[in-house]
Amino acid sequence: MAQKVRVRLVDDLDGSEAQETVSFALDGKPREIELSHENAIKLRRLMSPYMEASRPASSTNLAAKGTTPPITQAALREEGAAIRAWAERNHLPVNALGRIPEMTRKAWQRHTKQDDRSLLDQLLIKAGIDPTTKPEPRKVVPITSGKVSVEEQLERQARTVGKLSDAQIKRLADACNGDGTATADDPKDRASYQALCRRGCMKPDGHNAYTVTDVGRTWVRLNQPALTA
Repeated sequence: MAQKVRVRLVDDLDGSEAQETVSFALDGKPREIELSHENAIKLRRLMSPYMEASRPASSTNLAAKGTTPPITQAALREEGAAIRAWAERNHLPVNALGRIPEMTRKAWQRHTKQDDRSLLDQLLIKAGIDPTTKPEPRKVVPITSGKVSVEEQLERQARTVGKLSDAQIKRLADACNGDGTATADDPKDRASYQALCRRGCMKPDGHNAYTVTDVGRTWVRLNQPALTA
């Protein structure tokens, strides 16, 4: 079934709906901000006298003054694409469009240029993601009728889940022994449930709510002797 996703930009000034991203530079520091048409007009009117009285900056003058030339729009777009690709590789949520948060940009710079992931780990924990969890890619075998039964298909998928941490095993087993659902208000709990979702053992079911999948129940059944040992 086709889905349509609508991305809504928010005005960074007053929280209303934004219609455009305005870029500018001051003291060699490029900035961008999401604004409504009304606030964008106000900004341009405010800047108009200074723009008219100013002159184009040459790279020679900027270098002589020890100022870094402003980054071009093309460079900003290229950098934004690199940050989003980095965030996806490290499982850090980031908006697909619009301005990238300054903390995310700083985390990217530290990690890629200084090999320092301390700020990245802080952002992952804040987002409810365990920074020590490295989910392995898994192949999902579609459940189909034919020579292989549904139960066999589920067992195949459950075996691809692999080893779970003690905390993940406890949460999954508790949910299976209960009504098959669980909630998580604590970031550490959410990290375990989200890791189980990535493994296919659970799925999100509302705000901080999770439901055990057939694969998760099958995994618990296959590992029941080890869990009770």
